[in-house]
Amino acid sequence: MNIKSISIALTLTFVALFSCKKSETTVTPKTKTEYLAGTSSKSWKNTKAIAANGGLTIDLVNSQPTCVVDNILTFSTTKTYEIREGATKCNAADPDLVLKANWGFNADETKFTVDKISFQGRQFDNISFDIVELNDNIFVGKTTLALNGVNYEFSATFEPAK
Repeated sequence: MNIKSISIALTLTFVALFSCKKSETTVTPKTKTEYLAGTSSKSWKNTKAIAANGGLTIDLVNSQPTCVVDNILTFSTTKTYEIREGATKCNAADPDLVLKANWGFNADETKFTVDKISFQGRQFDNISFDIVELNDNIFVGKTTLALNGVNYEFSATFEPAK
């Protein structure tokens, strides 16, 4: 082999090695449903809940007994959710399933709606929350609830249950 042949062979090898593109992996961003409900269901724990009216603020997590605060909220991709008793029950005879209802997003996924929610021992129907933050590690929503004729700004924070 002469020098010209070796030079051509090396050039072709160099071009072949460095002209190949690496295959690119496209990562599809998660939908809000995937953040909230995973691929089939995902469980969350309420870590902060504040109700405020003017100068009055109620910390709904720290003011509740452990048997209420440790309850688990599970969202399903079938647009249902359940609240189940956590590690402790307020009454041993209480059923494990506290509430089962439906949820959904509005068209642009900026609002989250539940057909039932419980606040201060009362049930509210068809409540819509503004989504403040939603990702793999946190879900924060806020809404206004009327209780005994008084409007409360209600904000709830959830983190994945462990």
